[in-house]
Amino acid sequence: MTNNGIVKILVAGLVGGFIGNGVLGALFSSPPIQAILYNPEWQSQLFIEITPKRNIPVSVAGLVLLSVVHAWLFSVFMPSIPGKTWLKKGLFWGLTIWLMYWLFQEWFIYNTLLGEPLVLNALELTILILGSLVEGIVIAWFLARKPSGSAG
Repeated sequence: MTNNGIVKILVAGLVGGFIGNGVLGALFSSPPIQAILYNPEWQSQLFIEITPKRNIPVSVAGLVLLSVVHAWLFSVFMPSIPGKTWLKKGLFWGLTIWLMYWLFQEWFIYNTLLGEPLVLNALELTILILGSLVEGIVIAWFLARKPSGSAG
């Protein structure tokens, strides 16, 4: 892999992670979503007690850095990722990120450990797929898009 390829992967991952997590942050911090997720009549007490103690900047920084791994994996698997255009490849990759990371995390951490009800897991997973799709599309834009003037 050339230095240019490494730089493209780093940029794709950092930008994809930053934008994808920006979408997540905007949605999760919105008053309507906060009102639902932290409603004591619906949410587990453990979730309400523990989640505000997260160090959000450190969490987001870690997720953005993890997106560099997502970009590297995209570059490795790109020839076999379904879709003829960078957009379709990006959508598929976003779905893959969601299935491989967020689905597991929501079940294992939030449902199993913190006791979050399934309906609230479903709400979070709906938000998380939006951020994952954005991340996948941005990564594909950097790594799978054809040069200007060509199709794709």
